Order: sequence, then structure tokens, then C-alpha cells
Amino acid sequence: MIETYALSASLHLGFIKILLALLVVHLGLVFIGDTAKFGYIKRLMLFLPTYYVFMAFIFFTGMLNLAILHFSMSLSIWVMIVCWIGLIPLGAIGFKRLKAVRANKEFGKFKKFMAIKIFCEIAIVGFGTFIGIAL
Repeated sequence: MIETYALSASLHLGFIKILLALLVVHLGLVFIGDTAKFGYIKRLMLFLPTYYVFMAFIFFTGMLNLAILHFSMSLSIWVMIVCWIGLIPLGAIGFKRLKAVRANKEFGKFKKFMAIKIFCEIAIVGFGTFIGIAL
């Protein structure tokens, strides 16, 4: 059982690192490229499923770890759950803005919003990871 928990915990942390890397890539995709072309929006829309798959991997490995720990909740687990849940509305708001920018073509406002959103997501993931490791 200890080996299973160690493997699951290392996978969980690995997926978190990949999610942080994907957030940096997402920031790059927002600011790199010509916004006048349709490919800009399409590229961002094609990137999002990868981001959400890794969020699902984090959820799955987190639930597996929680089951291995017999669902004994601690402060660090609650913080990680709240951080993960906090990422969901941010993603939904970002996707809604991405769909809206197709119609209104206000790319300047969109880029500013996305920069703030992505930095908030990086802060949330970093905070949850720090609390999860520290406590």
C-alpha cells in the first residue's frame, strides 16, 4: 500500500508540474501570434482540452491518494480541494471571454484579462502545492 501511495503522490505532483508548465504555455499562446487571423482563436480553443485533461488527472490522483489515506481530511487537503475548485470558474470565465472575443474582436482587453487570469491560476496552483507539501 505504501508503494501505491508513493507512486500516486509522485504522479499527482508530476501532473501539477505539467499543469504549471501548461499555464506558462497558455500565457505564451495568448500573447504570441497575429490576432487578425482565425488561427489565433482556434489555437487557443484547441489548447484548452489538454489543460482540462491534466486538471482531471490531478483530480483523479488526488482522490486516489485520499482513498489510500482512508479519507482522513487535514487542513492541507482542504486547501488543495478549494484551490482545485477555484480553478474551475476561472477556466469557465476564460472560455466565455474567448468565445466573446470572436464576435467583438477586442483582443487588447482579452489579452489583459487572460494575463491576469493565468497569473491567478499559477498563484492558486502554486499556493495549493506549497500548502500540500508544507503541511
